[in-house]
Amino acid sequence: MDALSYKIGDVAKSSGLTVKTIRYYEQIGLIRKVPRNNNGARTGGNRIFGESDLGRLRFIGHARLLGLGLAEIRQLLDVADGKGCPSTQPEYQEILKRHLAETDERINHLLGLRAALEGLLSPERKAMERTCSMQTCACMKPVHSPSSPAGKSSVLESR
Repeated sequence: MDALSYKIGDVAKSSGLTVKTIRYYEQIGLIRKVPRNNNGARTGGNRIFGESDLGRLRFIGHARLLGLGLAEIRQLLDVADGKGCPSTQPEYQEILKRHLAETDERINHLLGLRAALEGLLSPERKAMERTCSMQTCACMKPVHSPSSPAGKSSVLESR
């Protein structure tokens, strides 16, 4: 056990996670089952976390802020366990590269959505408002944008 010990509320505050989230991570095995005693001392049934638990939770919290899913985080933790700094491991690098590529795809999709919304707000569309009706309106007609995948008629249809 680590020299310092913390109750779940202290760990939640320090890691930026909620108590409920920490319990869930324990339940699904992202963190170890935390003991409810401290070297034989009575703890009133409270979980007793150590420095290593806190570090692991901070790592998970940071990974979540980067948009990594729990499956990816589990892979990162598997790579990190017992191998020192995970950033030196090729598997770690591959997981992050894959996530970066997925993030770039989402950014491109969002840029396409932005272009489509700008198109709907364009002065040309505004001029059409005076002459259109629900039967002829092109307000929600698919808009082509530079980021539309080849063969797709609109960004909105690419999902």
